[in-house]
Amino acid sequence: MKNRIATRFVVALVLLLLGALSSAASEDLTGTRPGPPGQPLTINGTLFLLDVSKIDGADSSFTADVFLMLSWKDERLASEAEGIRRKSLSSIWSPQVQVLNQRRIWKTFPDTADISADGTVIHRQRYFGRFAAPLDLRDFPIDRQQLDIQVVIPGYGPDEIHFVPTTHDLGTGRSPDMTIPDWSIGSFEVRSEPYSAVPGGRELAALRGTFEARRYLGFYIGKALVSVAIIVFMSWVVFWVSPTQVGPRLSVSVTSMLTLIAYRFLLGQSLPPVSYLTRLDYFLLASTILVFIALIQVALTSSMEEGRGARVNRFSRWIFPVAFLLIFAVSFLVT
Repeated sequence: MKNRIATRFVVALVLLLLGALSSAASEDLTGTRPGPPGQPLTINGTLFLLDVSKIDGADSSFTADVFLMLSWKDERLASEAEGIRRKSLSSIWSPQVQVLNQRRIWKTFPDTADISADGTVIHRQRYFGRFAAPLDLRDFPIDRQQLDIQVVIPGYGPDEIHFVPTTHDLGTGRSPDMTIPDWSIGSFEVRSEPYSAVPGGRELAALRGTFEARRYLGFYIGKALVSVAIIVFMSWVVFWVSPTQVGPRLSVSVTSMLTLIAYRFLLGQSLPPVSYLTRLDYFLLASTILVFIALIQVALTSSMEEGRGARVNRFSRWIFPVAFLLIFAVSFLVT
């Protein structure tokens, strides 16, 4: 009886020791950065832009699909076994990367890593969703935007983690086909760039991917510029109507003015409430002033002699189109 109790006690003690050793080993693998003390761990990082489906100016965001691959060496995971072992990130040390400018994103791959016999760890992940982007809309709608996807490693600075951007023969760093219809997407460039939340504060190891998006003007030519031009042209009909026809002339001018104001509010819904005027704002504002001047001309010529009012009408028939062409050129052609 005593021997049986002693045996059970020894077995329980051995199990407790094994559990403690396993816990310590697990904590060492998951909580301690690999590599020699005092030297940064090199992590090779790859970002590849799979798709951009939307750039939202009113929301200051864009929707994208991005592939991320990180590789580093952890000699503690080296093994004599051949082949690739797959482990959960929670069971080994991993960078625990965070996408800094995410709005709402989803991961499509499991949080696992492939480990080779020499301890090289490769982690692959795919992110899809909305990313924040501070857009500069002063040149809207002929603007070009620099959009970023920034990955940081919380808790580790550049002196502890050394990011090395790698391309793995991925060419321009982006898929050749994008689903976004109204923007042209340029090449995707990846660089290692430390991140600091506040100027002069502690820096974090970070990887930044940048691409340029250029807005297609064709959509706004058909939806905005041509429509506004038609409204402005409509206000010039009064120059071919006799100054004695006060009622019809005022009706056309007032209708043009109100239509243009309503159209300005409609176009403004596609932009955020910024504190500056865009190129389109300047064009709409100048066009509105031009229509308002035509309304003033109607009121003035109605009180003039018929001959003098007719001369003013003939003069207005060419001076107003010239003014509109100058407005268009200054708004969209002058850089």
